[in-house]
Amino acid sequence: MNAKAALAMALLRGEVVNVKTCFKDFGYTNCAREIGRSIEKPFGVMVSRTNKSGKSRYKVDCWWVDYRLNFTEYNKSGIEKMRQYIKKHWNDNPKTDKEAKQLQQAKLILQ
Repeated sequence: MNAKAALAMALLRGEVVNVKTCFKDFGYTNCAREIGRSIEKPFGVMVSRTNKSGKSRYKVDCWWVDYRLNFTEYNKSGIEKMRQYIKKHWNDNPKTDKEAKQLQQAKLILQ
């Protein structure tokens, strides 16, 4: 599975994606750009954005954006396109237990 398919899968699972999780889980360093470029435009969905703020461990003010896919009537056709894309790009022959688990989860979500 490629990074775009993994990002789409996380959004379909209902996960909240932000800068930290996007880099750690998918290898994208600019989450805002990749959400627009890899998810919203090609699939025709709208991802909601929630502005968050807090303090770092060194008490410095910081802010970030949480991204979430809304399961609305507007996104219905795009969600189906995302499912088809993931099915096209998953690995049917997993080599590790982790890949086998990911494939099993993907099949459950996409049915």
